[in-house]
Amino acid sequence: MSFYVLARPDGHASAALVEQTPGQPNLIAEVGDAQIAVQAADHPEGLKLAAGFAWNLAKAATEFATRCQELAMAQDSDAHGRRSRSVG
Repeated sequence: MSFYVLARPDGHASAALVEQTPGQPNLIAEVGDAQIAVQAADHPEGLKLAAGFAWNLAKAATEFATRCQELAMAQDSDAHGRRSRSVG
């Protein structure tokens, strides 16, 4: 069974590593009233598989952040360009 989650981060969104029980790390993402937790599966390869997933997630998150930042900077440039043209 699978499901689709759409998260649109606001100013209060966060992500953190939480390890309340030593040796059982959790990746927690909070967006609005929703939380998602990623844990290692409880079998011998669980930690290795979780680490691989986390590295892939980190790479994709970095690419996403870079692209969002590029688009935000372009929006800022466009907004400033429009203002200066309309003033003069």
